Amino acid sequence: MGWPGHAPYELAPEAGKRLHWLRRRLLSWFARNGRSLLWREPDRTPYEVVVAEVLLQRTTAVGVARAYSGFIEHFPSWTSLSQAPLECLESALRPLGLWRQKTLAFQSLAQSIEANGGAIPRTRTELERLRGIGPYTASAVLAIVYGRAEPLLDVNMARLLVRFLGSSEGAEASPKRTLHALALRLVRGKRSLEANWAALDFGALVCRARRPLCPECPLRTRCQYARSLKLQPTPSADVLSG
Repeated sequence: MGWPGHAPYELAPEAGKRLHWLRRRLLSWFARNGRSLLWREPDRTPYEVVVAEVLLQRTTAVGVARAYSGFIEHFPSWTSLSQAPLECLESALRPLGLWRQKTLAFQSLAQSIEANGGAIPRTRTELERLRGIGPYTASAVLAIVYGRAEPLLDVNMARLLVRFLGSSEGAEASPKRTLHALALRLVRGKRSLEANWAALDFGALVCRARRPLCPECPLRTRCQYARSLKLQPTPSADVLSG
């Protein structure tokens, strides 16, 4: 599977090996340190999953976590969302700073799905036709609702991949296609969704945009970015990086 609209990008064998190592370390880290987020619970309905992913657009998981339960309580279904008075929906979204644009998008999305008998589309093309659903959210729906091996390539995952692999893979003329190929190799196979969440959480909590936690990072012995900083290994990192 390549980036939509492009031919598949072939990764160098060495990159594949490093991504395999990275995947195993991320899954191990995630088992102990992954974020416990309400919308990741296994009994969440497709409606609750899609709502969470739309709420997460242009805001933080911390902010959504504070508002999510109340939003679902007030709007428990596509029907309730599609029929909600706009001022009521605006009030629910205002704490997230999303209320102006997101209100109409949410209601349009709910009405479209209601018109489809409450069924969430199963293809990327159909999903991206819906208001409020872009490429990332479509990938999230396909991965979480339908169990597809779709990479959830956001800024956190992209930053992790670029730092870990260094600039050699980034020299490709089409960086978006390259990143998608790297992300797909990272998450494909068994436990695909866990691998996605592990990469997202690691990028958010450890491989942060500002002040990354390189000194205690369990990936640092093989991370190009950490190596460029010439950090000295610590016993805890050594144990996890064997």
